[in-house]
Amino acid sequence: MMHNTLKKSIIGFLTLVLVLSSFSFSALANGKTEVNSSSERLLVVFKSENLPNNVEQIISNAGGEVTYEVPQIGVIEVTTNTPATFLKEMMNNRHVLSIGPSQEVTLDLPEFEVVSEEAVSTDLPIKNIWDSGYQWDIEQVTNNGATHDMYRDARKDVVVAVIDSGFDFNHPDLAHVVDEEGSKTFVPSTTDSWDFNSHGTHVAGTIGADGNMKGVAPGVTLRSYRVFGATGGAQQIWITDAIIAAADDGADVINMSLGGTRLLGQWFYTDPETGEKIRGGNSAADYVAYNRAIRYAVNQGATVVSSAGNSAQDLKSPAKVADWQNANRNDGWEARGAVFFVPAQMPGVITVSATGGGFGTEDRLAFYSNYGNGAIDLGAPGGDLGPDRLGGSKFLVLSAVPTYMDFNTGRGPEAKALFGNGYGWKGGTSMAAPQVSGVAAAYIAQQLAVTGKKPSPNQVQTRLQQTAVDAGKRGYDEIYGHGIVNAERALLNIRR
Repeated sequence: MMHNTLKKSIIGFLTLVLVLSSFSFSALANGKTEVNSSSERLLVVFKSENLPNNVEQIISNAGGEVTYEVPQIGVIEVTTNTPATFLKEMMNNRHVLSIGPSQEVTLDLPEFEVVSEEAVSTDLPIKNIWDSGYQWDIEQVTNNGATHDMYRDARKDVVVAVIDSGFDFNHPDLAHVVDEEGSKTFVPSTTDSWDFNSHGTHVAGTIGADGNMKGVAPGVTLRSYRVFGATGGAQQIWITDAIIAAADDGADVINMSLGGTRLLGQWFYTDPETGEKIRGGNSAADYVAYNRAIRYAVNQGATVVSSAGNSAQDLKSPAKVADWQNANRNDGWEARGAVFFVPAQMPGVITVSATGGGFGTEDRLAFYSNYGNGAIDLGAPGGDLGPDRLGGSKFLVLSAVPTYMDFNTGRGPEAKALFGNGYGWKGGTSMAAPQVSGVAAAYIAQQLAVTGKKPSPNQVQTRLQQTAVDAGKRGYDEIYGHGIVNAERALLNIRR
């Protein structure tokens, strides 16, 4: 069966390489307080989507300290040295809906075999990447660039918020389309949204680069909402806050090439001293927080796009995902109920699986990509190593990377020899989501130019799904959703 083959083919995960020194996460970006490393970090969701006026006193009386607030949706992060006592006290408070662990999200990409430097053979770096044929993914999504100049003048008024690791604001292919002044950071001890990881710059390049390489929608305005530092870790509360901020700032599209698992059910904490299991409410705090944030953004008019995840998991079986998650926990918390990948499986999100293709090969689900009936909305190029995994770097997604970082390991030397500084290959559903975000932005710009107003998130999703290229089983399927996204079909309203 295909599912078994997919699961067997996963070859693990690789946390993005840390190139520059990591930032301290001890002080919050909003400057409220410091987090003691020995404390338990918890997420508290109130019944109202507003915080009680005396929220800090409520938390203090229960033995905790407020470390981060997202008041627009009634969510806070708290630290406590006495989690069992804190839980009991707080769950007796009439304002509290639920409490659970505040979980970190990491930037994980599939692991690919590293090519040797001997495989590189070139005299000079390629100066026109777009014409070189290496951008098979953008060629596929835009029908060889047919949509690059369609309604281009309107794109500057369309903003794509990239919730990620930041941008290289001086990259020659991005500098004229990024909004550095409007970009923000939510990473503790940082004051700007520059990228010291490479993931965010790569995503931005796929969406809207315009130079040596081309993105899906050249000319669109790109804004960074940085939630990952150089270490590639982010607390959920930072991501939640970034979603709210992007929506409040009027972002038209929010790209989230990130994710993790969250519980739709109940969290139970085991008191290490007594063995007592303490319930953190009927509705898991982490899921509720994400759900409120996404709903807030959609209601503000933002189209939210998310990667499906790189675990080769069948997302139609959330109970099995719960078992998988619990087997990997050792923090005293137990998830009871259905565990979903988020933000991918949140209502209102366009969820994107990753495909391979290009160079005369057929479309295929990338071996690492999550999939599942009812869980996937669209497929998009995310890259792999070819149909037999022996095809080399060219089957991955080529995009921008920070020009001030050195990539001396992995496929970095090969990319630098071929294209010069500032470009690199990656593969993952993280690379697929921005393809969809680029098409969404191009469509929004078209509608703005033609009608004078921007379409709603539901209208954007409907257009992209109705015009996607059918792949796999006829009609909707668990691998590609409604099909592989296509910009030309979306702008010309060519339906299957």
